[in-house]
Amino acid sequence: MSAAPLRIAGATAAVALTGFLGYAVYFDYMRRNSPEFRKGLKKQHKKLAVAAEAQSKAEKERNSKQLREALVLLQNEPTPSSPEQQEAYFQEQVAEGEKLATMGPEYQVQAASHFYRALRVYPQPIELLGIYQRVVPPPVFALLIELTSLTGAAAATGGGAGAIPAQAQASVADIDDASPTGDAPSPNSASQGSGADWEKLSEEAA
Repeated sequence: MSAAPLRIAGATAAVALTGFLGYAVYFDYMRRNSPEFRKGLKKQHKKLAVAAEAQSKAEKERNSKQLREALVLLQNEPTPSSPEQQEAYFQEQVAEGEKLATMGPEYQVQAASHFYRALRVYPQPIELLGIYQRVVPPPVFALLIELTSLTGAAAATGGGAGAIPAQAQASVADIDDASPTGDAPSPNSASQGSGADWEKLSEEAA
């Protein structure tokens, strides 16, 4: 790059920095000395808070609707019966859940559904939930817990075909009390790993 473009780029950056610093000084002065300016800021913050709350409420309603739709599918979806099929199914569902969990909020319900599918073929679901709590993104884990609650309610009313075992319908406090030890999780083992990171689950899902 020649000297002229470099000088132009440097001058542009200097002007931008000067403008930013000037606005920062102006903003701080007005915030300290103008009651009307402070009142305007409070109104703006209130509007932003209301908008954020409305967005959060809409997102929760959308997720709840999607979870109910997922529940209908899960109730009509058979699970593998043989140990070998369950092993492959578990690995496939964990891998798919992990992939979807990294793809953004619009895929979180789908991710939770796949983690749930793996959960329902695992012999110790409470301990697997404890692993999930540590390695699954919190929003996805919250949806997974909501889904287990929905399936528990469906099972109680006689509509819970394909639900996870009853002992897995637990609170977060129950999950916190679980202390899984051993190697990475496998649906045909009596104990599973600590789940300190995704590598352990991913190795099983590979």
